Amino acid sequence: MSVDANAGKHHPIPFYRTLWFWMAIISLTLILGGVWIIVSKSLVGANMVTTDGAIRLDPAPVAGHPAPDFELVSVDGETMRLSDFKGKPVILNFWATWCGPCRSEFPEFQKAAVDNADRLVILGINNTSTDNPDAIPEFLEEMGITFPILLDNDREAVDAYNVLGLPTTIFIDDQGVVHEVFTGPLNKAYIESKISELKSDL
Repeated sequence: MSVDANAGKHHPIPFYRTLWFWMAIISLTLILGGVWIIVSKSLVGANMVTTDGAIRLDPAPVAGHPAPDFELVSVDGETMRLSDFKGKPVILNFWATWCGPCRSEFPEFQKAAVDNADRLVILGINNTSTDNPDAIPEFLEEMGITFPILLDNDREAVDAYNVLGLPTTIFIDDQGVVHEVFTGPLNKAYIESKISELKSDL
């Protein structure tokens, strides 16, 4: 009975095979790293713009993002842009005449607008595409509203802010950045409690 003299002995892997193995691992790592860098830059570029070393988020109805700008005409026929009010805190209130909760909170917004006229801008945005335009003047007169009311006939602002329910209120700080999105009726105390949070110099 013959015995294999090499049985049980350790056979070292040739050096060139080890070298090629590690070269393949390193190459794969470099390739995956390069792909990740490219994908990351694409994702960042889709949401941020770098200017002078500063990273800026794209406008979006999300806290921390610049508020999407819009241009609408008021019930008085005046054209207004959100960007016209940069430097002051702005509250956007989306509403309609058929909305019960909107009716209940409107007097609260009116009081807040009058008492804080020097440090806060309140814009009422009527979802005109789902409302009866003829009912708006009577509604505003009944409520005694004096702050600007804008008509969103083509859903420009409604779509820009992804408004799904009424009332919806958007709090925007004095730098034009969205601070909070709130769906549901609000009162004057809550509105005024947000003012200090919307001012960058406090």
